[in-house]
Amino acid sequence: MLLLAALGLIAGVLTTIAGMGGGLFLVAVLTVLHGPHLALTLTTPALFVSNGHRAYMFRRDIDRRVAGMVALGAIPGAMVGGLVLPALPPLVVTSLLVAVTVVALLRAWGFIKLKLRARSLAAAGAAVGALAATSGGAGLLVGPIVLSTGLTGLSYVATVAACAVALHLGRIVGYGAAGLLTLDLLPSIAALLAGLLLGNLVGRRARDYIPKKIEPKIEIGALVVSTALAVVGLVR
Repeated sequence: MLLLAALGLIAGVLTTIAGMGGGLFLVAVLTVLHGPHLALTLTTPALFVSNGHRAYMFRRDIDRRVAGMVALGAIPGAMVGGLVLPALPPLVVTSLLVAVTVVALLRAWGFIKLKLRARSLAAAGAAVGALAATSGGAGLLVGPIVLSTGLTGLSYVATVAACAVALHLGRIVGYGAAGLLTLDLLPSIAALLAGLLLGNLVGRRARDYIPKKIEPKIEIGALVVSTALAVVGLVR
């Protein structure tokens, strides 16, 4: 329980500072420890509440039009992905996790760029929802979509959090319908959530002291570690 809380703390700080990276880090570590199916199931309810907390903290900065359009596709997409997850072999799920982390790292380095029109946001949200439900990394998948609309700074962090709330809601419904979410997981989910909420608060304070030019380096560092952990999980 202490380890889960500590991992949640790190993930909360990372995501609140850089806007993304914490959730994927959490899934990558737990995949190594417990396998991909349990990692995705454990983290989703905690990340749902954590992103809701972050969205509330920065609620004045949310671009509601962007968040609404992405959510329109993300919720049903994530529900479908959650229903499909139990049928996927662990090797396939972990391979998807590796692919997501590598793509996210290439995007952070500038090798992959994404530009979307407003009418494409819902379709992109649906695709991201389905992929996130089967591989994790919701923030890293939603982040490029929100960035493509031109949002930056706190507006970017807040809108990503709002989109992630919708996406995780779809995952919870899908995982619940598939029988993956059970009562015996509640203590572990609670430990993760406690760490994530504390990490959100610590990260919010840290934003006042960390120069903006450092934030991308933190994001890339988190992605490098997550990629390495995802590869370890695949080999394992």
